[in-house]
Amino acid sequence: MSLGWIDFSKTERSKVLTVLDMLTQDGTLDELGIAPVRDGFSNLFFPGTSTIQTRAKYFFVVPYALKDLEYSSETVPGKMLVSLDAMERRCGEKFLSLNVGEEGVIGKRSLVSGGWVKRTPADIYWAGLRRYGIFIGGSLSLSEYIRALCTQKNQKSALKSLGNRRDDAEENEADDLDAGSGGRIQFWHMPLYRKDWFDTLSIGLTEAEGRFLKEQIIMSCPDSMLGFILEHEMHEILDIDSYQHLEGIIGKFPEQMQEDYQLALAFSDFIFVVRAVYNDILSEGENVEARDLLEMKKPRFAEIADIDMDYVLRRLQIFHNPMLLRFLQSAKAAMQDGDMEGLKKIIRDREVFLKGQSRAKTAHPGEFDRQKWMGGKELDYRFRTAQTIIRDIFESEGRAHAESE
Repeated sequence: MSLGWIDFSKTERSKVLTVLDMLTQDGTLDELGIAPVRDGFSNLFFPGTSTIQTRAKYFFVVPYALKDLEYSSETVPGKMLVSLDAMERRCGEKFLSLNVGEEGVIGKRSLVSGGWVKRTPADIYWAGLRRYGIFIGGSLSLSEYIRALCTQKNQKSALKSLGNRRDDAEENEADDLDAGSGGRIQFWHMPLYRKDWFDTLSIGLTEAEGRFLKEQIIMSCPDSMLGFILEHEMHEILDIDSYQHLEGIIGKFPEQMQEDYQLALAFSDFIFVVRAVYNDILSEGENVEARDLLEMKKPRFAEIADIDMDYVLRRLQIFHNPMLLRFLQSAKAAMQDGDMEGLKKIIRDREVFLKGQSRAKTAHPGEFDRQKWMGGKELDYRFRTAQTIIRDIFESEGRAHAESE
């Protein structure tokens, strides 16, 4: 079902668009359609992560809960998904009962008010579970896996029923069917699963969980920054304030990672300027932060725009988005020429192309809070999320050392 509103006035339109922005996850707002590049670099550096992941423990909560359902008698996909939802909610409630101030509990605000989330941990962590080789059922989505599991359970039940019939010919037929089934499909590589996992549940990783997750990431993502950090025990990463400040230790990484980092950093600087111009358009020149940034960066426009956009898209294997490449190349040319009005037109045209005239904010300048920044700033490339996952893993190692003393 699509949603819309009747556009009564500029004020009402502004209010609705502001609400929609509030519903967007912090750091992910993509007014100008550069997400393929942002996500491409993010997947290169920190594969298996997403901006809405909160704690490493959910890489275990989800498969533990699904393993429970594999062993249950439920064979109806819809009911199984409802059961999964209830189990995940119980986990969140337990996390809060142990420490109501715990950071990273999914649905914390909803749980406190008696509700629950629409995007569950299974939905949020599914791609990472596949990427790290914890889910081994191929490229199945969560719903596809549930359907496959229920189909398998129903087939097994039918074979048992057929095998229990007394007619000799039918018994032989049942034996033949069972022999040809190839056995039960394995969906999980989760050796730490125990049926009593919920009884000792806490949001911190156990030593065994931390070691297992670390090994899986290193094995499945050996050429990533995430895998390298874990393999080489780079605890100093936890003291870094931002992706941009990785520059102070980037020399410790392999040469290709250093090159990719510098390329991503340059692209972030470029997009930061583009976003400043975007905010300058929205505020009709009155956003002080955007105006000051542009004044400071303008003498370096040519240097900032000195990026091989073709190479960026090739490196990230973005081969089928010619309009994105055209936008980036056009914005680059305007910046190198110092053509601010041309750059503004390129940005307006891009947003209208993506959203249409009615929804494009730049088509309605002056209708928003003139001092509020919209559309993101420098690109983080999921560094904060990865840092949290790394911290949870390293802390599980420290917890093991403390317990052994």
